[in-house]
Amino acid sequence: MKTEKVDKRYVIRLTESEAEGLEKRFALSGMSSVSAYLRQQVVNGIYLEYDHEELKKIRQAVMRVANNVNQIAHRVNSTSRIYKQELYELQEGVTEIWQQLQSIQSELQKLNPSSIS
Repeated sequence: MKTEKVDKRYVIRLTESEAEGLEKRFALSGMSSVSAYLRQQVVNGIYLEYDHEELKKIRQAVMRVANNVNQIAHRVNSTSRIYKQELYELQEGVTEIWQQLQSIQSELQKLNPSSIS
């Protein structure tokens, strides 16, 4: 695959705090050079920082709901019975996940309201 020559040059000026922020985001990006990082940002869009802990909580909630569904399915298959309390707990788990996802969507809409439906 032939790579295109990078031969156009742009110069920008940043405040000290802007430069520090850029350097921090570049370090987090894992990219090989500031030039490549800036090119990617200009050409492809914005860089989003997100709370890994929040996503971990959602993952755990999904796993709890999946585990509950699995237990209910096993019980129904073996006894042909389902308990209201189990369904209530399942609904609580789904509601928790839904609220967390709505919170994330709300934050994303603040960044670019036209791109999220």
